[in-house]
Amino acid sequence: MLFVVSCASALLIVRLRATYSVIRVDGDSMAPTLTDGDRLLVRRVAASALRCGQIVVVRAPQFVGGTFLIKRIAGLPGDPVPLSVAPVVAEGRIPVGNVVLLSDNSEGSFDSRDHGYFSLADVHAITRRRLSLGSAGLSVKETA
Repeated sequence: MLFVVSCASALLIVRLRATYSVIRVDGDSMAPTLTDGDRLLVRRVAASALRCGQIVVVRAPQFVGGTFLIKRIAGLPGDPVPLSVAPVVAEGRIPVGNVVLLSDNSEGSFDSRDHGYFSLADVHAITRRRLSLGSAGLSVKETA
């Protein structure tokens, strides 16, 4: 019986680690919602689960440096292109397989206003909770 419980626990841990991650915010592109040093619980999801307004972790284009960016979804395939992004893209609607991502803090940030579309395939995860370690211990806040 102990062996079965141990195996079930190990499988549960493997599944949770494949689905959830904790990441640290580096920079202020999502201020005031997220600030430098915040820790986030993120969950890997299918593209069909993405919604406008969610904060996502996306693979950074190679020329930006770094591995990932944290941005808010401003448009999904078929949605009208936001006016702030229209100068850098040709289409009036977001093409299939693409997404428009914006920073909450546009000052000095890199997002779809500079880059145009991001590939849906590069969206790695959505944020679920902000994890803060304050004087009272660990606290958890909703992110979006």
